[in-house]
Amino acid sequence: MEQSISMPSLDYHTLFIILIMNSAIVAVIWGGIALAYRDFHAARHWMAGSLLTCFGALLLLLQYSIGGAFPAVAGNFLIIAGFWLFYTGLLAFYGIKIYSILRQLVVIMSISLFAALAEYSNWLWLAAVHGLTYLAALVCMFIFLAARRHKSPGAYVCLVAVLLGIACQAYNLYLTLRISAKDIDVSYFLILYAYNFLVMQFSAGLLTFGFFILTIDALRKEVERLAGMDDLTGLPTRKRFNDVLSLADQQFKDNETPYALLLIDVDHFKSFNDDMGHRAGDVILKHFGKTVSSLLKVRQIMSRHGGDEFCILLPASTKEQAETLAKRIKDKLSAVPITVNTKPVFITVSIGIALRNSETPDTVDADIFDEADKALYQVKRNGRDSYAFYHAGVST
Repeated sequence: MEQSISMPSLDYHTLFIILIMNSAIVAVIWGGIALAYRDFHAARHWMAGSLLTCFGALLLLLQYSIGGAFPAVAGNFLIIAGFWLFYTGLLAFYGIKIYSILRQLVVIMSISLFAALAEYSNWLWLAAVHGLTYLAALVCMFIFLAARRHKSPGAYVCLVAVLLGIACQAYNLYLTLRISAKDIDVSYFLILYAYNFLVMQFSAGLLTFGFFILTIDALRKEVERLAGMDDLTGLPTRKRFNDVLSLADQQFKDNETPYALLLIDVDHFKSFNDDMGHRAGDVILKHFGKTVSSLLKVRQIMSRHGGDEFCILLPASTKEQAETLAKRIKDKLSAVPITVNTKPVFITVSIGIALRNSETPDTVDADIFDEADKALYQVKRNGRDSYAFYHAGVST
């Protein structure tokens, strides 16, 4: 039996106080994020997990003054439950439904609690039960993160933290087995356990840092998404549309990949605004955007270019496909009325279509928007509620 160790001992009181303070700070941060971003559900899980860890560490600190097995059992139970909430928060972050998983976690924690209470006076038994339950949470996090194909930097940080936590918890179980076999004495065990507990706190902090990186990355992507959307209709902005159009135009110049541009105006939209008010006009634009978007295929993109003017880009599309979509838009809008100020309103549109294909090689340097606009003007001049193509300077 090893009876001595040269390493200085650590004060468990101080370790618990550090854990309390760190968990409380992290809980406040996640609480602030949860309040600021109500739809970011992962923050609520991580806040709750940090609070449980804080209260659990507080109970572990109070065990020295209260005495008995209750503070140790309850404190470790709360900390372990906190780490399971870190796991559910990770699932929520990636959009995984967690209701059935929560029921499974309740069963796991109940079994762990009953097992701990069965031999609550045996501290080695408690250490083994708590260690195995804690290890299970870490292993679940590791399996989930490792299985994801596309990992962000935050996910890699979380993986490192979880691996460190697994190593520490496995070492705790190893120490528990050694002391139960009387290979080491209690003082030796407590010193090593304290150092391992300190490393565990570091791994928990690193895990939180990984969560923060994941959150920052997700919020940054959300800001970029919102910046590329029209506030009213939720459609891509003109800038984003032009970026996609530039790519389609370059593909046409490189290998003559055809594409089509549809320029659309809502007929008599000014009259809707004047007669029914601007709110009614907004309702009509939202209805138009939602209805027409439902007709588009993958890679096809629609943008609001201002007022009641919309553009649709059809990459790698023929004249026939553009005409088919124009007909479907007209038919869909005429078949689906919108209720404005308790009155059903049918929308008609005018559509100008410009093409880029092997039959239009002389238009490589021409402005496709100008061509679509001329075709649109021809439709309006002929009475609206129709569509027209632009060809060689003449709309038909």
